[in-house]
Amino acid sequence: MSSETGVAVRELIGRPELRLTLAAGADGLDRRLTCIDVNRPGLALAGFYRDFAEERIQVIGKGEYAYISDCKIPQQLQMGVGFLSFAIPAVVFTHGNVPPPCFVETSDHTGIPLLSTSLTTHDFLVHYTRFITEALAESTKLHGVLLDVYGVGILLQGSSGIGKSETALELIERGHRLVADDMVELRCLADSYLMGYTSPIIEHNMELRGIGIIDVKELFGAGAVRREIRLDMVIQLEEWDVSREYERLGLEDRTTQILGVDVPHIILPVRPGRNIPILIETAAMNHRLKSMGIHAGRNLSERIQREIQRKQEGDKAARRFDSAPAERSVDVTVDSKASDADVDEAQPEKPKRPLPKSRPLSPPV
Repeated sequence: MSSETGVAVRELIGRPELRLTLAAGADGLDRRLTCIDVNRPGLALAGFYRDFAEERIQVIGKGEYAYISDCKIPQQLQMGVGFLSFAIPAVVFTHGNVPPPCFVETSDHTGIPLLSTSLTTHDFLVHYTRFITEALAESTKLHGVLLDVYGVGILLQGSSGIGKSETALELIERGHRLVADDMVELRCLADSYLMGYTSPIIEHNMELRGIGIIDVKELFGAGAVRREIRLDMVIQLEEWDVSREYERLGLEDRTTQILGVDVPHIILPVRPGRNIPILIETAAMNHRLKSMGIHAGRNLSERIQREIQRKQEGDKAARRFDSAPAERSVDVTVDSKASDADVDEAQPEKPKRPLPKSRPLSPPV
């Protein structure tokens, strides 16, 4: 990924996590970094420059530095002249290694910055990649308030005067955190998600009509603010329109597209009596449940459908049961013209019960 303007090399030195110091080539600190990739110039130092990625920052680790140190001075000089003749934005020596004198001399002549860091090659690459990815990411600025509500990044949007800042202030008082007010910077990372940042100028100041500018960090403490958060949801506040049908079931998840990324989108109608902060808290918790696979609206709809299907199957079974006796009555119906004798003959004869044997009388005494 690239950017038209890029990042100046001098900005790397100002990043505390990179621990960079300038060793040579101060005239080239305004060179621009326009690529997030890095290059390990092992083959280039050996004199093989085919497909050399000169547009990338060059990182010289332990292996490359050991190879340079084993070379004799004339060979090091030739190596430095050939390597630093390309339009390299900067060269970084890791593990606290210091650039060889021949490299320093050539760097001052060509204006290519030579930097040194105490970090290992792996740690430097991790921090550098994260920084340059965010710095060169496609970005945009939107009007609204960005908040951290239960760990969910929510962007409040709406027309001027709808009550975004007042709603945000109530959420902050409830224990949630402010990221940015009025102007929110969004960057697309890895072409898959958005990160929201506060403006370095406005920071955590908030405008309240009738009161003015307040410093949220000073009023509520450091725990009430944060500098960045992943954007998970956009909530649009608008005046209640009686002619409009608002979402009541939530069966379909609506989204809005920002920098090519689909973000869940909710429209909250505002009118007197509605507790907007608690609705936003509920929306945040419901979003977390959805991310865990629990969708209340769809679950309720499925239960209703199952109940309807169960009742329909029960009705069919009842109708089959009601029709069954009528079919059996045809087989046992007796012709009305039949005589009683025929009916008696048709009936099976019941077995006769034998009479008890009489006991003999005893002779008189």
